[in-house]
Amino acid sequence: MLLHYSYIVMAVSIPQAIVRMWLTFAIWGLMPRYHARKLILFAVVSSILIDIDYLFVPAIIHVLTSTCIVFLVLYVIFRKFGIRNVLVVFLSYSAVSLLTDLMGFILLQTAYGSFLPAGMARHHPLQYQSVFVPIGLALLLLARYLENKNFAYFQRLYQYFINIKQTRTTEVVLLTLFQAFLLGLLFAIGSEYERDYSGVAFNLVFYALVLLTFGAFFYTVRLLVRIREEAVRQTQDVYVEEIGRMFTIIRGQRHDFLNHMQVISSMLKMNKLEQLKKYMDDLVKESNSVASVVSHSSPALAAFIQAKTELSLSRGISFTCDIPEDLNIEATVKSIDLVKIVGNLVDNAFEESDTLPPDQRRVRLHMGISDGLLTIEIANRGRLLSDAEKQMMLLPGYTTKKTGHSGLGLAIVQERVSHYQGRLQIESTEEDGTTVRVAIPHRQRP
Repeated sequence: MLLHYSYIVMAVSIPQAIVRMWLTFAIWGLMPRYHARKLILFAVVSSILIDIDYLFVPAIIHVLTSTCIVFLVLYVIFRKFGIRNVLVVFLSYSAVSLLTDLMGFILLQTAYGSFLPAGMARHHPLQYQSVFVPIGLALLLLARYLENKNFAYFQRLYQYFINIKQTRTTEVVLLTLFQAFLLGLLFAIGSEYERDYSGVAFNLVFYALVLLTFGAFFYTVRLLVRIREEAVRQTQDVYVEEIGRMFTIIRGQRHDFLNHMQVISSMLKMNKLEQLKKYMDDLVKESNSVASVVSHSSPALAAFIQAKTELSLSRGISFTCDIPEDLNIEATVKSIDLVKIVGNLVDNAFEESDTLPPDQRRVRLHMGISDGLLTIEIANRGRLLSDAEKQMMLLPGYTTKKTGHSGLGLAIVQERVSHYQGRLQIESTEEDGTTVRVAIPHRQRP
């Protein structure tokens, strides 16, 4: 008994735990070689405790207790990481372990028959190791490859999980993880069926977990539908708000028209021509801004630009727009999506400009049709962005702001641009700042 236990711990559990956790760290770019001692300590402690638990606890309870053991040992050893980092590592390690065990048992069934005896690692060590040792070596090679390459995509994904906020998206992610846990529970129970369960007990547990899995799936679908509805409603609210601002400005200027005429008449009677010229210049500038709103082919976009122009003045930002009045884009992109794309880009540029000295607060918006593409370009001054930052900015939840920002702006733009089969590009230089370019295939109005 003691010999079998020692063999399982030393030859199976500890090596598997080391390799799987090493791979988990490598996936997220956590530099496992710098945490080698702690990884080995985790593997030794968790393996000993889990195998002791296996000897004295029924299988259904062991599945739960072993999961708790892994999390607690991981948290104690890596508590300096913080609870969120530990939780992400724990869930990733559980997923890697589940997939590895699933692949191993499939290969065992392929090599040694569909009906595998219970406790293969203890009673048939050669057959068990003939499959899991090659898998372990393959995982170790994969971990080394990922560690050397240090893929930016996984870093962006890791940042998303770390910075995720309490939203409906969070609920979807948690439900997906819950479903994966239920599937792992089903797999673990099935593998221990002959050791601990009667047929009736196994069937009851199996059917209960299947029902929970389907329940989680349908609730996930429901959440996705609600997320879409909320996104549309929020964009509509912005659309209505910008239209309201436009008409408020127009009504205000119409109301002031008589006052302007009275001032002009008075200055003429008093022969104050220089003051009148300056007054007329200011009046023409204000009138031109409204004229551009009225004459533009896309009222929604024009109203939005007008509102942002007013906002830029209040924030001390020089906001210039280069948009042809006859720009035909209604067949290319819906107005509500265009406002969503341009709005998030302009908001990001304004927020970055707020951090700069007043003389550097400049934002430029350009739109046009070129080579069969609708092009949207937002440029603003700002700090130089690294290649990794430019990639991570497209990930939901990632933000370079300190507080009060969801980090969803560019991710929303990317999603809408992809919907129209377009592309998004971010450029950053010390001389020109940051430029975001969007290109969407242009379709002529029928």
